[in-house]
Amino acid sequence: MPLLTFSADKNSETVLALWIAAAGVLITGLAGCLAGLFTPWLLLLAALTGALTVFAALWYPPRYAAALHGSFDGTAVRAVKGVLWKRELYVPASALRTVESGSTPLQRRCHCRTMVLRFAGGAVLLPLLPEEETERLSKALEAVSSDELPPEIPETEQ
Repeated sequence: MPLLTFSADKNSETVLALWIAAAGVLITGLAGCLAGLFTPWLLLLAALTGALTVFAALWYPPRYAAALHGSFDGTAVRAVKGVLWKRELYVPASALRTVESGSTPLQRRCHCRTMVLRFAGGAVLLPLLPEEETERLSKALEAVSSDELPPEIPETEQ
């Protein structure tokens, strides 16, 4: 089987930047409300969270997309992910129990999916992969798992 590779793309960066921005707006708004209730000095906290949100939304998504990549060679899924803490993942195809993929409305709009590889003893999450790569990986894993099923035993005449 040829090597099948996957990685995050620009759409993944967009989804991640929007999630960071939404969380930052929520936290900044909460800090602003607390400043109105208690003391105006908490506006400094709101300004700080706003600045951190802008920094995180601009800095983190490109590094995340560059860090998430992997391959499937017919025997195992290998992936590397993580910006601050790198994780190398290795999941043998023979150990896989189920392969799931799903997406949020924002991910569907940006043509991204999250893939979950479940195996005995845990699960691996491959978030924000492009739809086409998720489909190809899912079909390849399905083809390998169907080949590993034992052949049916023919019925004997009685």
